[in-house]
Amino acid sequence: MRKMKNNRLTNKKSHQRLRRLIAVIAAGALTIQGAMSILPSQANAESADISIRNWHPSSVLTVPELKPSWTAQVDNYLKMDETYSGHHAIAEEGKVFTFAGNKLIAIDARTGKRLWSYGKDVKPYIMYDQGVIYGLSADQRPFAVNAKTGKLKWQSKTSILIDTDYRTQALVPTSDTLYAINGSMTFALDKETGKLRWKMNEPAGEGNGTKYLHEADGVVLRSFFVQGALTSIQLNAYDKKTGKKLWEDFGQGEALQIKDGLVYSVDYYSPLLFDYQSLPDRKLIVNVFNLKTGEKKGTREYNWKLSGEPPYQYGGGSSFMAGGKLYIDQGDKVAEYHFDTYKSGLAPLRTFQRPYGEEWELIGLVQERLIFQNRNTGGLAGSKLVNGRVIGWNSDAPAAQIDVYGKGIYRAQRNGTLLGINLLTAKPVFRVKTGADLHESTLMTNGMIIIQAEGKLLGVKVPASLK
Repeated sequence: MRKMKNNRLTNKKSHQRLRRLIAVIAAGALTIQGAMSILPSQANAESADISIRNWHPSSVLTVPELKPSWTAQVDNYLKMDETYSGHHAIAEEGKVFTFAGNKLIAIDARTGKRLWSYGKDVKPYIMYDQGVIYGLSADQRPFAVNAKTGKLKWQSKTSILIDTDYRTQALVPTSDTLYAINGSMTFALDKETGKLRWKMNEPAGEGNGTKYLHEADGVVLRSFFVQGALTSIQLNAYDKKTGKKLWEDFGQGEALQIKDGLVYSVDYYSPLLFDYQSLPDRKLIVNVFNLKTGEKKGTREYNWKLSGEPPYQYGGGSSFMAGGKLYIDQGDKVAEYHFDTYKSGLAPLRTFQRPYGEEWELIGLVQERLIFQNRNTGGLAGSKLVNGRVIGWNSDAPAAQIDVYGKGIYRAQRNGTLLGINLLTAKPVFRVKTGADLHESTLMTNGMIIIQAEGKLLGVKVPASLK
């Protein structure tokens, strides 16, 4: 009996402890529930007001990775004056000429070994011609250096530095003259001694000139941007010996062809006066001038009509010469004309399909393929001359720089790599890790490509399939 009583007491105490435990748990649950009652009934991540995914390939291309033969530290082109963009490194004679420590240096393209250095605080701009490197001193006096030895041939006493807000600079070597351009100024120097022969300014350019300069039959052609009823380009002709202006023509661009004493130049001004949005008719006008006098000898018109309904947003019009043929972008196609057999109403020899979309611009002809560049992405596409088929060259990252040499497309990308693509087969061939986001022009000499990354050069052997 006592045992049974003790058991009942024990059970009673156990039930009491259990009730207290349940009460504590319930109270805690109420506390938690009370705390949770001030939160949303469902927790979600915030939604973006706008979410846009930029295009990128769905996968990384699988290609062999090539290791650079050498890497060299050089002056970072990103920290240089944009006036000299594209001319701070060149590759010739199996050497690379560039700048390090504000000095002009030469590097063996095969080994990366530094061969020589020249100068101090020289401007990061160089040109090569017939074994000589031409550059600019700190005070912008042109100089000439032997490309093999790095020894100075001459430094001009003339500075091309001028007081202008427009700075378009270039050095243009010809057979016996080194021309120096700065804005609307032109300087002609003796190529062997650096002595100034003459200098000339185009006042209508107000300091603003292009880099175009061409010498032919004792005449020097240059172009400038000039204010008129509308701003347009202007073509000038100068006597090579004296620098005297021979003639000028407002609205005319650089020469398409100079032949038999005649200059063939595109008229860029007349189309500006045309109502392009409402009318489908288009034309490319080529005017013909006497090279020495500027007398107009004729006019050519290449005509086409756009399809569709107004308003017309795009009508082509870009053009270039190659192999005696004139190629004109005509909106939805590219037309080819034999340039020397022009007659009024001439029909094209043949036409080629162009990539779809207004953003594609005709830029040249390589390996029997018309080349187009996308103005938005910088990418390239092509159209085969043999059958007009449009082709593309696949990649796996946005491009920072694209260069084409022979059968190779060298695409420096914004993912720290350079992709080598066979232009003929459109197949990727190799990849090189550069470790850089931005790149300058890829150079080539003696079977090597030279990759310009941020503050360094990488030398890579060109695969046999791209030579």
